[in-house]
Amino acid sequence: MTSSRNAHVFLWAVPRSLSTAFTRSMESIDNVAIYYEPYGCADHYGPEGRLFSMDNSPAELEYTYSKVNASLEDKSLENKCVFVKDMGYAVHKRYDKIAKGYKHSFLIRHPIKSFLSYYNMMVSTGADDVDGNFISWLPEGLGYQELWELYCYIENENGKKPFVVNSEDLLNDPQQVLKQYCEAVGFEYNDGLLNWDSKPKVKWNMAQAVWDLEPIYNWFSNSLTAGGFKKGLSKPLPSIEELPKIVQECVRKSMPYYEKLNACC
Repeated sequence: MTSSRNAHVFLWAVPRSLSTAFTRSMESIDNVAIYYEPYGCADHYGPEGRLFSMDNSPAELEYTYSKVNASLEDKSLENKCVFVKDMGYAVHKRYDKIAKGYKHSFLIRHPIKSFLSYYNMMVSTGADDVDGNFISWLPEGLGYQELWELYCYIENENGKKPFVVNSEDLLNDPQQVLKQYCEAVGFEYNDGLLNWDSKPKVKWNMAQAVWDLEPIYNWFSNSLTAGGFKKGLSKPLPSIEELPKIVQECVRKSMPYYEKLNACC
């Protein structure tokens, strides 16, 4: 087990929950190694993944769950802080593959905001079948169910509740929330976590497939250029009736799991 100075931490999230911006923030943790969705890459592009057989999906043959696990438990990381941002659904029913020696934290966002952002991203690609593309990337439980079940698993395994961040709280008072987060997971807070520019402070460990799809999906465009977290950035929720029907369906199915996770904040 690592010391608090060299804490190893997972941040489990759903898509479009400000998790990439959160990762940019963690670049300012001293002596940190950052891993960006290694299990997500195994789930999407690896030989054991859900999207591996899709014709338009790049392949990452090295991204098996066992190899991801081994890389995150490598002894070379013992003297470093490690921050791993990943999707909760990527380890669904594969909990035995989760790397050992890590503290676990969760990031949530109201389903209206996360699914609307996800849908708008799909629209921006110019795809003919936006609804089809929107659903094909999501797991059966749409991400929120899998995240809640992972939370329950971690709580049962460790005997204590993992720390949960709501992105709305993060936007409303980033300094306070990031201080609380660092205290909970064992990182040392500094005000550098609040700001960044377009050039990463730390090189991320990330699959090439993610970068290859960046020009299409623009995963990172806002997070890379946003400049940081500024107090009061949260915006009002749009009415669910204003949303596309497929987004409304996803929101309604996901709300019970979101509400359970939000009660843990």
